Amino acid sequence: MDFRINSKVNNPNAEPLKILAATGILLLLLLSGFLPFFPPGQMAAATSTAARVQETDKPSAPTEKTDSLKTVPEEGVTASSGYAGMDAFYRSVCQSETDHATIHIAYFGDSMIEGDLVTLTLRKLLQKRFGGNGVGFIPLTTPLPGFRTTIRQSFNDLWTVCSFVHPGNVEGACPGLSGYAYISQQGASAKFESPSGYSPFRRAELLFGGATPIILEARTDSVTIPVTLSPEGAVSSFTLDRDTAFSALEIKVTGDEPGVLYGVNFENGPGIYVDNYAFRGNSGLPLAAISSGILSGFNSALGNRLLVLHYGLNVYTPGVEEYQWYERAMSNVIRHLKESSPGISILVVSMTDRATLISGEYWTPAGLPEFIGLQQRVAAKEHVAFFNLYEAMGGAGSMKQWVEGTPKLAADDYTHPNGAGAARIATLVYGYLMKGYEQNILNQDSVPSVQSPSL
Repeated sequence: MDFRINSKVNNPNAEPLKILAATGILLLLLLSGFLPFFPPGQMAAATSTAARVQETDKPSAPTEKTDSLKTVPEEGVTASSGYAGMDAFYRSVCQSETDHATIHIAYFGDSMIEGDLVTLTLRKLLQKRFGGNGVGFIPLTTPLPGFRTTIRQSFNDLWTVCSFVHPGNVEGACPGLSGYAYISQQGASAKFESPSGYSPFRRAELLFGGATPIILEARTDSVTIPVTLSPEGAVSSFTLDRDTAFSALEIKVTGDEPGVLYGVNFENGPGIYVDNYAFRGNSGLPLAAISSGILSGFNSALGNRLLVLHYGLNVYTPGVEEYQWYERAMSNVIRHLKESSPGISILVVSMTDRATLISGEYWTPAGLPEFIGLQQRVAAKEHVAFFNLYEAMGGAGSMKQWVEGTPKLAADDYTHPNGAGAARIATLVYGYLMKGYEQNILNQDSVPSVQSPSL
């Protein structure tokens, strides 16, 4: 669940009571022995939130704080990492235009990108420029059937779903890049259909793992094929190519031994494919739990050349000042990804603006710009690329404008973009990518803002 905290203070005399209550809770936790289980720094954050309940009526310059949001960057770490490490991705893109290769971008995020938001438009823009026709990787099932418009999914309840939150108990059932793995049993089925207005399928690639072969039937519009998926590593694949297009693919498990599947990759021709790895409530830190073998296996099977980390919504909380635990943990995530994905570029996309209810009006909460700076500092320290989406969308006050302006670009929670807002975010990310592409590949000294093509 996403953190959505609105702070509205009407009674200044309530603060001593809240401080007293917070102190009592801390004493109770200490006596019960529960306190040591808190992650480093989070107890300080909780105490700070309970004690500091008053907000100013209007946005003002941040007061001086001695917290992780004000940490001085390490010596040698620049304030902005810009396009650090993106040259590998851009070389792959440039080469693909001549050798007609297939490139995948793994776009990780939380509810901000759920339902193919952001990635839908980014995929269209990149495929219009570089080719490709298809939605890319799709997890086997989805928590919200019908929410995503770029694919129609249906499935029965015979799959055992393991995830970042609920680990599996079958050998090799470790979460894939989507955060999920699916344990089969006899009779389990899943169906994928191309929606009206989208191109039919021509190629479907099943990704699977575990230690046990999976016996199933794969059915298209006109043919049923018996298939045995025999794992040969942490991640293996089986490709179904058809000379004629098909509008649906259904798989049904016929064997009685449980196996592990991850999902299906739908491609049609060379070009760029943007894979949506949304996991609601994710801070990004669970990515450290994906094994190196699974990471490298997905990268190899799909041809990943760029990993995008778009997080922050479930980490930043108005009023909390202590984020050293997150800074350390996110650095470890990036190091894990780099070690498991040699030669693959990594891009950190900052959190968007958000607005909090303060004395009856919505404002950008104090501390959010500093949190964006923390994300930038992590990227710079780990020598990966960084895109300041908060700044690109307009900075402080922009979410209020997105919600209350015309056209409306965000939901009334003053946190999540709507469909139009997600498309706007995608054009901003696309502009960042294309500006870097021109600078790195075409060697232009001065590159104007890239205009997104019409879709």
